[in-house]
Amino acid sequence: PLHPQQVKDSMCSRAYIGQYSASGDFYIAAYQDRRVRLYDTQRGWRLRKDVTTRMTRWTITDTCLSPDQRLLVYASISPVAFVVNVGSSYDLVESMANITELHEPLAFDGTQAAGAEERRLRSRQRSRYESDDDDDDWAGSDFGIWSIAWSPQGGQLIAGTNDNSVYIYDIESKKSLSRFRGHNDDVNAVAYLRDDDPNLIVSGCDDDQVRLWDARDKAGAVRKPQGVLVGHTEGLTHLCAKGDGIHLISNAKDQTIKLWDVRAALSPAAAGAAIKQRPHIPRWDYRWEEHPAAGYDVRHPGDVSLMTYRGHAVLQTLVRAYFSPMHTTGQRYIYAGSADGVINVWDVVSGKQVAKLEYHRALVRDCSWHPYEPELTSVSWDGRVVSWGTSPPVGKQLVRPDRGDVGTYY
Repeated sequence: PLHPQQVKDSMCSRAYIGQYSASGDFYIAAYQDRRVRLYDTQRGWRLRKDVTTRMTRWTITDTCLSPDQRLLVYASISPVAFVVNVGSSYDLVESMANITELHEPLAFDGTQAAGAEERRLRSRQRSRYESDDDDDDWAGSDFGIWSIAWSPQGGQLIAGTNDNSVYIYDIESKKSLSRFRGHNDDVNAVAYLRDDDPNLIVSGCDDDQVRLWDARDKAGAVRKPQGVLVGHTEGLTHLCAKGDGIHLISNAKDQTIKLWDVRAALSPAAAGAAIKQRPHIPRWDYRWEEHPAAGYDVRHPGDVSLMTYRGHAVLQTLVRAYFSPMHTTGQRYIYAGSADGVINVWDVVSGKQVAKLEYHRALVRDCSWHPYEPELTSVSWDGRVVSWGTSPPVGKQLVRPDRGDVGTYY
């Protein structure tokens, strides 16, 4: 899908999330102005749900649909995620938190557990964040969620947080079952390694590492990693598992995507020695600075990755990267957004960049290839949701917009 086909929606807010559901029946777009919009792709992209979220701090950091496509979860820089019923096509479209519809809280910090009220009152006194809701009972907790994912069976969620941890949350009991520690910075990405197994989990962090976890490890409530993948020289922004339990890709602030085989993972002890070999790169902040090693091929001496892909810009936000769909491409390609507004496509085997999709005038944080159709849909900080097809649109060609970044909401 190389040709921009249609602007599906246009908002006056930066779009951070844009993803098809596993079936392709829905498309989810999340914006900085606290909106999550769910489109029914089988009914002409009719707006199925227009969610005004609760407890949004800075932006919505992640969203996901349950495997049965009945529940939508959204998260922000808060320890509490929220779940909303998708409902039927005849239900009310507008979903305002606890006004037109219940948004059920999922407290990863344990504030829904017995005896949590006293802990919550104490924690409010040392809050690092301000809530949008003055009467918000959950305010005061000291970590946020950067990434969230449903388990393949749908009974649990995993989350990567800025308290250097990965949490497993049980939907039925409404409590965190486990906390994985071992990272030394914000955990920006989490994923399940297999499409049919809730036990094998991977996480990517600002400490430059990908860590492997096994939920069956019974070494207490706090668990240790089963292996570490070393090779990036800057923090990770996203992970995408191939689904075979062996391969995954990672996107990172060193301006590269890497392909991994988890069988090459190092033990935590061996990884500790390899990490010390990391090349020295001056400290920088990717939110407003260029990468200090831009234009140079800086490699980690302890790199255990299979392949490295270059050519995109990972700046300002947690840009995402994915494998192309199995059904239509056999996962032959890798694609990713970029800070320059271009969607980049690479051949998995050769590592060559095979396409650059240009339409947006602002950063593309997320994009999604339809699982069964030759169509890709992207979202951008220009506020647009744009579909791409295999041929130019019939009639008048889609003209690139004049408007660029719509700016911050807060």
